[in-house]
Amino acid sequence: MLRPLISAFSLCLLSTPLMAVDPRETSATDDIPYGIEFLTQYSSEYNYRGFILAQDTIDVQLSTHYAFGKSTYINGAAWFGSAVGDGDFTEAGFLADLRKDIDQWTLSLSGTYRSYSNTFFENGVNIETVAYYQWNSMFQSSAHIAYDTGAEGWYGSLETGYYHRINDDSFFLFDVGVSAVENYYSRDGFNDVFGKLTYTYNINQSVSLSPYIGTSVLLDDKETGSDSLYGGIYLAVTF
Repeated sequence: MLRPLISAFSLCLLSTPLMAVDPRETSATDDIPYGIEFLTQYSSEYNYRGFILAQDTIDVQLSTHYAFGKSTYINGAAWFGSAVGDGDFTEAGFLADLRKDIDQWTLSLSGTYRSYSNTFFENGVNIETVAYYQWNSMFQSSAHIAYDTGAEGWYGSLETGYYHRINDDSFFLFDVGVSAVENYYSRDGFNDVFGKLTYTYNINQSVSLSPYIGTSVLLDDKETGSDSLYGGIYLAVTF
């Protein structure tokens, strides 16, 4: 799903803000049944599901991928991140994500545990199901629904991604979406419209750099937050 030039699980991170590892676009690798990847990231702002949790953050993550044949696979990840500016925000977590390819569809069921400090977000487990549809080699759409035990609320989104290959070593990835929530940290109804543009350059077969810019425009009452514009960069090393 948005597979060309992209490692088996690097897009677990490239499609999401900071430590919120919501793995997307990953798929069973054709020839390599397993792999490990290390990723570190700087972001000017940590915006998760339309909530601004911290400014100037750095995180590190270790990811793994194992394919059971050509259509079923599991992704796993563990990460830690913190604010490097004035705040004391930290987040640690781990994730397991089971996926199945069926023709142009990919179905996902994942569980993620997050532990926070110095934020109004509560520790908890996020259980999420996602259906991805690959329209062609460039476009993918997805529908997400999740229940977060920390928020004691529901989150859902509809998203579309566009992949553009520049050459053998680089590509653009553009994602847009709209989300809605129910009883999610004082928010209900339509939540935000969001987008992210990422450029990836593969230095070699194992190392890549990915600067990005992203935005979130709230559709809820602005008293519960504010619009966001942020930027950052990923460094990924695949083993």
